[in-house]
This record gives sequence, structure tokens and C-alpha cells, in this order.
Amino acid sequence: MSEENGFSLRITPAGADVDPAEVEELAIQFRRDLLASGISGVTRAVEGPAPDGTRSAELLAAGIGFLVTGLSTAASVAQIADYVQRWRQAHPRRRRVLVSVEAGAPSGGAAASGTAGRRSALLVANAAYQDPGLSRLRSPVSDIMALAQVLGEPGIGAFDVETLTDASESVLRRRVAALFADRRPDDVLLLHFSCHGLKDQRGRLYLAAADTELDSLAATGLPASFISEQMSESASRSVLLVLDCCYSGAFARDAPVRADRTVYLGDEFRGGGSGRTVLTASSATEYAFEGGRLTSYEAQPSVFTEALVHGLRTGGADLDHDGEITVDELFDYVARRVREAGVGQVPRKWSFETTGALVVARSVRPAVLPEEVRADLGSDRPVLRLEAVRALAELLAGGREGYRRAAREALAGLRNDDDSRQVRAAAAAALGDVAPPRLPPPAVPPPVIETPAIETPEVETPGVEAPSPSPPGSAPVPVTKRRLVLVFGAIGLVVAIAATIGIFSALPTQRTTESGSGPAGFGATLGMITLSHGGSIESAELSPDGRWVVTLDPPVNRAAAQIATLWDTSTGQKVATFDTDNGVVFSPDGNLVAGTYFDGKREVTTVDGESMGVLSGGTMTVSLRNTSRGDVMASFTGHQGSAAVAFSPDSKTVATASMFATDRPFDAPIRLWDPSTGKLLATLTGHRNGIQSMGFSQDGKVLVTGAAGGVTKVWDVVGGKATATLDNAWFPVWISPDGKTLADTLPGGKDGFELRRVPDGKRLASVAKAGRFAGFTPGSKAYATDKDGGVRLFDLATGKVRATLTATVQGDLVFSPDGKLIAAATKEGEPALFDAATGQGLTPLTGHTGKVTDLTFTADGQALFTTGTDKTVRKWNVKR
Repeated sequence: MSEENGFSLRITPAGADVDPAEVEELAIQFRRDLLASGISGVTRAVEGPAPDGTRSAELLAAGIGFLVTGLSTAASVAQIADYVQRWRQAHPRRRRVLVSVEAGAPSGGAAASGTAGRRSALLVANAAYQDPGLSRLRSPVSDIMALAQVLGEPGIGAFDVETLTDASESVLRRRVAALFADRRPDDVLLLHFSCHGLKDQRGRLYLAAADTELDSLAATGLPASFISEQMSESASRSVLLVLDCCYSGAFARDAPVRADRTVYLGDEFRGGGSGRTVLTASSATEYAFEGGRLTSYEAQPSVFTEALVHGLRTGGADLDHDGEITVDELFDYVARRVREAGVGQVPRKWSFETTGALVVARSVRPAVLPEEVRADLGSDRPVLRLEAVRALAELLAGGREGYRRAAREALAGLRNDDDSRQVRAAAAAALGDVAPPRLPPPAVPPPVIETPAIETPEVETPGVEAPSPSPPGSAPVPVTKRRLVLVFGAIGLVVAIAATIGIFSALPTQRTTESGSGPAGFGATLGMITLSHGGSIESAELSPDGRWVVTLDPPVNRAAAQIATLWDTSTGQKVATFDTDNGVVFSPDGNLVAGTYFDGKREVTTVDGESMGVLSGGTMTVSLRNTSRGDVMASFTGHQGSAAVAFSPDSKTVATASMFATDRPFDAPIRLWDPSTGKLLATLTGHRNGIQSMGFSQDGKVLVTGAAGGVTKVWDVVGGKATATLDNAWFPVWISPDGKTLADTLPGGKDGFELRRVPDGKRLASVAKAGRFAGFTPGSKAYATDKDGGVRLFDLATGKVRATLTATVQGDLVFSPDGKLIAAATKEGEPALFDAATGQGLTPLTGHTGKVTDLTFTADGQALFTTGTDKTVRKWNVKR
């Protein structure tokens, strides 16, 4: 076993204009990026004993420390420093902090604490006060009851919970003392206060009870020193104190407000005990007394406890997906939520002599197995899968329930489905049973190329003669693929713009025999890489340049988010794992990938015998991640229902909008953002229902949006105004690359569509019985339709058929940059190529063992990338 080293990192402001909240935010992001890079331990460092004349809060403002452990001796300080330098240079905002690196931090590795012994919680909410000088707090009782429910849930917190509301000072003293008395070292104790915090003229902190008197604070308030003493004298080494309090700056009635408006909570609760962590909603005083009553500085209602409840109830605070929520994860999650709420609070955390990770709760989300285990599970070498079985057996016998469940599921899959008898037997032994016999897989028939029967469409064209069918040999134009204007939860059209340089240079070259009727090598496999993804996937999505791919796991239930994994196709390495509710969309340049996540309550219910997911009490956040590192570059919050997302073709603008559809009109603006900075560029107002579909023209100057209720708008992006508002024009909507024509769906989702002129929206044609609109061609001279998998291309000017594909296809189609080839998946799920001049099928591309879910051409049109549920990415020669 290799010796492990540790390093100490400290993040400090790079200038006087950088406030502590920004340092905190960047520190949290830095920690997540370190964990995502494969480092096993990144722990928030205790501020430690303050130097003479220095208070803890001042240390926190000056710098935030981390202990990095789990590194082999091969990882030098220079290597860590190089990572830090690259991290800071990746984005201008990161250069607002300095990161120093020092060797010699103590190595960690202690097992997670707080998973055994008794688990007891005392939750205190004081909202009503006898002293008229103390105002009534908003909703602390309901917040505490919600927290009590989730902490007491056996599958989440598993605490024995006691709640006190509007209790007197004497009752608070007795119950706090009882919480910490007669304890064992492995007991887990949680004490939560929602009340006023009162600092006297000597700077001492008191928590207000129902009978606290401002004129007699020392006699009627609960001193912070008393709580600290009780924690110090307790035998428990796993104590969490949570203060969701507002603090006042002058506490004797009518005393002048002190200039120092900081409550030094680190000093108040440092004490002599070990194993304690303190979380606070804020450490700054937020109101003062004038004339004997609270005035002027009163803060907005705290969202701190609400964020705690949400992170525990939804499992969103399980940031590393190991099935457990530690106090560090919970704090990072809550701090982000509070910042996003914009209420002016800056949560803080202090830890004193903690060992290991304090587990606050189990996650309701399934655990994700460690990366090395998933890599071994996905290997085609039995010896590595046997290594995975050994690792899974250890997890199965471990103390983390989330990992135990995931290990049990993975072992069952190996026992039932692995093609190695030795692996199946080892998995069965780990589970304590016998492996079933292995049956041979069924034969897979070759794809059948057939010509679909397509009904002739009816076209109503103002001023234009109705089209008549033309023979399949007439000149066709390739079909476009959804890409730039992918809308979460809806259908969009895209032009595949690839910029592949050196992709798949690391892939093994693999030539196949000549296939089809094309020239030598046409349709041959140029390379393949298998992603080390454990378990099955529902789909996979490629970036436009083929450099990146995201795999999406099946959701565990109808209300759950999907686990998305971002991979580098040139190396096969995992870049990042994150949750998303509505798939992903890549920017046209491939540098960003967008995902969405709902931050509210998730429930599964049954309606008319059918299971349905219900999301309530929250909003949807759109997050943009850098594909090379996987870190979040920008987040856009507050979307109602789902979120519609569209990138401009130059990747310099991203549009987002709420998709919530209702019969009650509401303002549904489209917001345009700069993805490099996260700044709002413009807000387009006028829609009165959720946006279901939208897309940019090729030059990015025109945006078309379709809303629930059948209202479509055409926007001048530069001017920020709508040039046309079209009623009874239903989504999905498309815009031609040249920005001169749009297509909308017939009312009621009928089998047809309308073509309209841009920018005024004048109707050019109404096409019925043609199937769904499938997109404009890149030259904007033709469009495609899809009726039950039968694809035809029509001339935009005359409405006449240009070509008919000679095979039934499913899903999206994509054309080559020169418009000469069309790639699509056949109904058997295999990729196939078609000649755009004749519609003739050229060759099936054999090799995938699962359903193909995405295809994209390289920029030069010489190769095609495909991916699918078999967890492979393949590169094909399409040069003719």
C-alpha cells in the first residue's frame, strides 16, 4: 500500500475589492473541482486557535483553508500547484482569489463518524416574545416542524427528535443540559435554534427565550457560554450546533449601535470540547434597537432552515453521491441555496477537533459507486471485473447503506448477466447464493432496408400551385438534426456545426471490410472507445464536434433526476458526474454543456393506475458546465416548471425560459445570457404562458419562440423586440438557417404544419397529412418531413418532393456539412447512411450492440461519430 501525503490549501482574496462571500463561493467551487478531479479527501480546515488579538471571524474573512488527503507520494507540491494555476486561469473570476499550497497537512482517512450510537436532536423555535421590544419572527415554528419531520425519518435522519416552541429560559436550560448529559462518544447530537440572537455591550452572545427581557439580558437570556460548556462536558464526539438566528447590534435598550456589527461565533463556541461543528445562517448583526424596538437593519426572512430541510428531504445535499450526507456537504449545499436566494445572508461553518466526516443523514438518492469500481465493472477483461467483485463485496460489508444497496445491485447484475463463469460465481459468492446458468444471447437479424409507404400530403399554399409528387430520383437535400436549439422537454431543430481537431487520436485503429455499394473503406470503423460506465444507460448525447459525450442513467423513479456523466471521447476518461432533470444540450462549439435540476419536493403518485412523478415547491435551475473540466461556469435560477434552453450558433448567447404551462396567463420572459460570464444580456417580454420551443437563426439575429396556448413570436435579438406575434401557431417551432422562414405545428398537434415568412409571420403554406416537420436544410432551400419513420424532402419554393429515403428510420437525422449524406438510425436501432441525391440507403454501419441515440459528422464531413446504449462511441469513415 502506498504511503499517503497531505497538503494544506488556503484561499484568500486577491484584492481589497473581494468580499468574504465571494471568497466563500469560489472556495466551495474549488473544493468540488478537487473532488471531481479524483482526490479522495478535501476537508474544510478548522480555523484553529486564533493568534493573539485575532478573532475567528477575521481569520475566516482573511482566508479559507482545506486539508487535502488521500494523495500518493508521487503527487508533489509542484503538481498540486500546477493544478491550482490551471484552475485559476480557466476563468477570469477565479483570479479574484489567491490559492497557496503547503505540504505536510495531516493525512486523513478516518472512517466517517456519526453513523453509530444514539442519534438525538433538540430543535428550538422561539417566535413570540413577552418583551415588546422583540419583534415576532416569521415562520420559525413551521420551519422547525419540517426539519423535525425529515430528521426523524428513519430512512433519512433517523434522529430521536424533541421540539421546543416559545419556551422560557429555564426550560431551555434544562432541555439543553439534558441533551448533552449521559452520552457516549459515538452518540450523535444535533441542537438547532431559530430565534433572536442578542449581543450585550461586552460582546457576549445570548439566545432569546420567550421570557427574555432586554433590560435584564444576563438574567433572562440563554448564554452562548452555557451551550458551549454543555457541549464541552458531553462525552459525545459528534455534535452539530445549528443557529438560524438574526443578531442585533446593541442590546441594552436605547444604547448606541456599536461599530463592530460582527458576532464572533467561533469564539463563543470554541470551548475545550472536541468533535463539534457549528453552522450559522450568518455571523453579522442584521438589525438594531432604536427607541427600544427593532428597526432599520431588519433582514429578510431566513431561508437557511428551509435550505437544510430541502437538502435532506430531496437528497440534493449528497454532493458526492455516496448515499450519505455529511455536515460538510450539507453546509456547501445550504450556502449555495442561501446565496442564490439573494437574501443577504452569508452562512458560516466552524469545526473544532473533528475526526472523520459527521454523517447527518442518509440520502434518498441512490449511491453512485466509486469511479474505479465502475471502471472495472465496464471492462471487457474478466480479471478486472473480478477485482470489481472484490471491491463490491467490501462495500456490501461496509457501514454505508447507500453503497451497500448499490453494491448489491451491481453484484446481482454480474451474477445474472456476466459472460464469464468465474465472475458470475464470484458475484454469487459475494451475495451468498449460486449463479444461474448463462444462456446464449438471441441472434440479432441484420437491418432490413425497406421503402415505407407515405401518403401524399395536402398543401394549401396562398398564391402557389399545390405540389404534386415527383419521382424519388429528383435532387434531394439532407435532413437537419436537432442540435443548437434543443429545448428541454420539447422538440427542436439544429444545424450540426462540428469543429473536430485531433479527436479520437488515442483510439485504436480498426478497419472493417468493404461494405455496401460505396468505394473501398466507405462505412468502415475508424475507431471505437468503450466508456467505463457501471450499470445500464438510457441514452447518450454527443457534442457537435464529437469530442464529448454525456451518458444518462435511467431515473430510479418517475420523480427522480437522472445521473449524467460527461466523458472525453479522445481518452475515454470521465470528466464529471451531475444530476439533470431534462437531459442535456451542448453549445455549438462543444465547450459547454447545459443541464437542469429541480430544487423542490419530489413525489411519486398513482393516477388511474399509472405511476407519475410530481415536482412541487421549487424551481428549475439551468447550469452550464465547462466540458474540459466539468465545473459549473454559470447557473440561471427561478424557472417555473421545466426550462427551455437554446444556444446561439456562435455559442456567445444562451436563451432560457420557463416551460410551465397553465390555463392562467402569467408573464413568461425569455432571458438572454452571456455564457462566459453568466451576466444577463437582455430580457424579452410578451409571452403569457410557458415557452415550449425556441431556436436561433444561423446568424443569431432572429429568435423564434413557441409558447403553450399556441402563441408564437418572432424576435429581433439585436433590438430586443418582437417583430411578429402569431396566434394559433403551435409548438414545436423551427426557423430556417437563413432566418427567412419559420415552421409551426398545426393546431391541436395535427398531422401537419405551417410555413411562414420572417420577420412578419405571413403564412406561406399550410401542409396537412405530411407527418411532422423534421427541419430545414442548411441552405434553407428545402425542408424535411417524417411520417411514421418515412422521410421525404420538399422544395421550399414549390412544395414538390425532392427525395424519399428508402428506409424507415427513427429519431433524429443529421446531414453532412456538404449536404451529400444523411445519417440516421434505422428502426432496428443501427446507424445507416443515405445518399442525399437519391434517398438511396448506402450502407448500414454495423457494430453497435445497443440502440444508437446520437450521431454527428465531423467538420470536414469525412467521418461520422455515433453513440448509444451500448456505452461505446464509434467513428466511421464516410469519405467517398
